[in-house]
Amino acid sequence: MLGGFSERQRRLLEQLLRHQGGMTMDELALSLKVSKSAVHQHLNALERDGYVVRKALQKTGGRPSQLYALSERGIHLFPKQYAWFSRLLLEQLLKQLGSDEVEKMLYQLGRSTALGLRHRMAGKEGRGQLEEVVAIMQEFGYEAEIREGAQGPEIIAHNCVYHDLAKEHPEVCTLDMGFLDGLLDRVVQQECIVRGGTACRFCPLASRLDGEVANK
Repeated sequence: MLGGFSERQRRLLEQLLRHQGGMTMDELALSLKVSKSAVHQHLNALERDGYVVRKALQKTGGRPSQLYALSERGIHLFPKQYAWFSRLLLEQLLKQLGSDEVEKMLYQLGRSTALGLRHRMAGKEGRGQLEEVVAIMQEFGYEAEIREGAQGPEIIAHNCVYHDLAKEHPEVCTLDMGFLDGLLDRVVQQECIVRGGTACRFCPLASRLDGEVANK
């Protein structure tokens, strides 16, 4: 995650990660064993790119010093184990509830998530709704777009944001179906990456049986 940074910038970011309350320029220079001017140069670049933010001044006996800390974007540069945690949680649910009940739970979770975003569909119809759904999907990390299919416009997702987990536990795919159904009311999945497709392809204009979980 830190491959695009110089060695000194990586060390600076790592120091800020270890000091969540923030560090002054003097503290960073001392820790990194470099000059204040070098620290200042790197902080300016990292702040410009949104990885570092300024915090409240640190009050000392003398002149207050500016504190620097990682931004949310900066924190996300470092590895996290969301997939590992999700797998543990899902496997426990599958043991306790079984596949069918987990699918129903994930489908309803997708729908409830969509309900919080339904206001963004207000005043939009037809293709305008699809464009808004694609925009929402992109915010969630999907490489999504609209394409014309045999039955009309389709939503194409070129990636699965939980590919490895869904490949191991295909029940996860019902989360997508609940989410899209919650936004558009009527969606059929025509193709799925984890089932051998080249993309995840959804047809929003085809009718679905009420409450059905598609592609089980």
